[in-house]
Amino acid sequence: MPSLARDLREIPPSPLVRVEELLSRSGDLAPIGLHQGKTVFEPCARPRPWSAEEFAVAAHQHGPPGGVRQLREAFAEHLSARRGSPVDPAQVLVANGGTHAISVVLHAILERGDEVLVLSPQWLFATGLVHAAGGVPREVPVFLELGADADFDFPAVIERAVTDRTRAIYFNNPNNPTGYRLTDAQLAALTELAERHDLWLIADNAYENYDFTRAGFVDPATVGRAAERTFSVYSCSKTYAMPGARVGFLVSPPGLTEPLTKWSLHSLYSVSSAAQFAALEALRTPVEELTRRRDRAAAAWWLADSKLEIPHTAVSGGLYTFLDLTGYGDGDGERFVGRCAESGVGLAPGRVFGAHCGDWARLCFTAAPPQLVAEAIDRINKIYREGTDEH
Repeated sequence: MPSLARDLREIPPSPLVRVEELLSRSGDLAPIGLHQGKTVFEPCARPRPWSAEEFAVAAHQHGPPGGVRQLREAFAEHLSARRGSPVDPAQVLVANGGTHAISVVLHAILERGDEVLVLSPQWLFATGLVHAAGGVPREVPVFLELGADADFDFPAVIERAVTDRTRAIYFNNPNNPTGYRLTDAQLAALTELAERHDLWLIADNAYENYDFTRAGFVDPATVGRAAERTFSVYSCSKTYAMPGARVGFLVSPPGLTEPLTKWSLHSLYSVSSAAQFAALEALRTPVEELTRRRDRAAAAWWLADSKLEIPHTAVSGGLYTFLDLTGYGDGDGERFVGRCAESGVGLAPGRVFGAHCGDWARLCFTAAPPQLVAEAIDRINKIYREGTDEH
């Protein structure tokens, strides 16, 4: 039999399948899945029929590879209001979710063997996407250190990781899985570093609506001259609670949309017309409703924080906290995750968020109603106490 591509062998399978298998065998205990990144919020829009006056493309027709003009303009208008500066619709590419948007960028900027510095812990599919594009991911641990030490010199740590093959820095902010949010000064330092080494920045802004700080979300592309080298990735999955629609968008530095559209064309052709229309409707969601959702997510975090007996990261945004399991038995995060799954609680194993995170686990505090999250935390607290008593 012919062999498979090396790049495919480098890409790990879905890390959450094993957790779901164990949850399905949890017996009489009703499973509470806090392992996936999701919310209990109703979608802001659902697919429905539309008229030619509402949308330029009929449901049975495919749109242009870069996205339907009305939607690109709506995304640009939305982002212009948020940034406080104009965004040209020509810089917007409609993608099949944030995952596709990141993939398009990586295929466009990498030659085989080029390196991407991935600020870690990181979104669990980031390194696989780099491998899939023929690149080499280099994890740079910063987010746990930043959360523990206000004086941690993270630009110096990143700079030491730069080589002649480094092409880009990927980061998501607020961070999945730690909940850490980079400050304006930290984003400025990251931009200056990228300028010194002539690197691209790939800013994953999936949690733009879930920044719990008083100042609120800061778009990395608005810091200094970052817009000249930043690919900004956005997702309707989190902000508008419609992950099934698989719609996101990408804002590129000026003049780069055409080459990026080539990759989108040859990987997907175009995003479903029905999904694009649903995204257009979602963009009409009143700001007050999005604010209520952010506040509900923040309240879910405060509940989780008050109940958790396990050491965990402080959260400034996003939907997660990272559980520190170094005090559990022999610090085996995988064993803890397995024990929790057998007790009907799904957590994501820490190793999938970074090679240095084997004794951690991620908990999504918005993946179930508050009373079920509280019940799940009671179960995992009990398992943690048992493990630390044994130790």
